[in-house]
Parts: sequence; structure tokens; C-alpha cells
Amino acid sequence: GPRIALPNIGLLPLCIIACAAFLIEGTGVDWSVIYMQDVFAVAPFVGGLSLTVFTALMAIGRLFADPVVERFGPRAVATTVLAIAALGSLLIGLAPHPYVAIVGFGMIGLGCSCVYPLTVSAAAQRTDRPAEVNVAALAQVSFVVFFLGPPLLGFVAEHWGIRISYLLVLPVIIAGLVLAGTLKGRREAGAAATADA
Repeated sequence: GPRIALPNIGLLPLCIIACAAFLIEGTGVDWSVIYMQDVFAVAPFVGGLSLTVFTALMAIGRLFADPVVERFGPRAVATTVLAIAALGSLLIGLAPHPYVAIVGFGMIGLGCSCVYPLTVSAAAQRTDRPAEVNVAALAQVSFVVFFLGPPLLGFVAEHWGIRISYLLVLPVIIAGLVLAGTLKGRREAGAAATADA
């Protein structure tokens, strides 16, 4: 196989969905506490709640996603959690009170919780190239965004305000939300599982 796996046209929708999830995760992990201090000048405990709630709901989403995906299918789950993430980012960007922002951080934590694993599974099931090539290509693109996204959002925050950074990720989340239809629905996922068995 190639030394560097690049995404092909068929894989691009999955890459955009995965990038949306990683961009959301980056804003939560790297900027939540700074956001709370800069925007609301809260006490350290309240500022830390934003990261705590974010990571707690992300962990809950990852731990309990499997039975939900089995029942409703990857497409419905990804669409739902990305919609929650979009609303959460909007809530953070416009929050009038610190506790409203904390609710938003919880929403983006849940919203990015299981999206990347769903895209990896979908990439591995594609038949246009070997599974390992598709997964590697998806991972390379996603992790580039994961590492470059927060510094770029920091640049935006420095020049236009940190609230704008959270509103800036909305178009990427919405793109992922629109493309979530490329994931398999419940019946398609069930048919694929039956075929594999």
C-alpha cells in the first residue's frame, strides 16, 4: 500500500464529519476554561466546571453509544449528536450567563462523543480500497484538524473574541450534519452485519 494514505472522493464526506467532531472536541478541551475566564471572569471552580461537564458527557456518550447505534443506526445517531453539538456551540457563542455556557459545553461534549468512531467504522466498511488504507486516510486528515484547529481558533479569539471562535465552528458542524446522511441507516447497518455473519 501507499506510504501516505490520502482520502479519495468517496471518503471526503466521512473526513468532513470526523473533522467536525475533532474540531468540537478541540474547542472543548483546549478553550473551555479560558472561555469562562475571559468572557465571564468566573471563579476557577466554576471555570473548571465547563471542562468537567464537557468531558463527563463525552465519556457518557462514548460508553453508552453502542446499544443506541445498534437500535437506531449510525446515520440517526450521528445526525442527532451533531445537531446537539451545533446547538451547544451556538449556546456557548451567545451565552448570557456562565451556567448557560456550561450547558453548552455539556452539549458539545455529548455531540462529539461517538461521531469519530462511527466514521472510522464506516471508512473500514467501504469496498473501494482496503479497509486499512481508508481508515489511515481518515485518521490522518482528522488528526491534522485536531492539532491545527485549536491554534487557529486561538488566533481568531485573539483578534475577534473567543465567542466568535465557537460560532466559527458552526459551519463545519453543519457540513458534518448534512453529510451524516452518507452513514448507513439502521436497515443498511443491519444488512451489512448479517452479510458479515
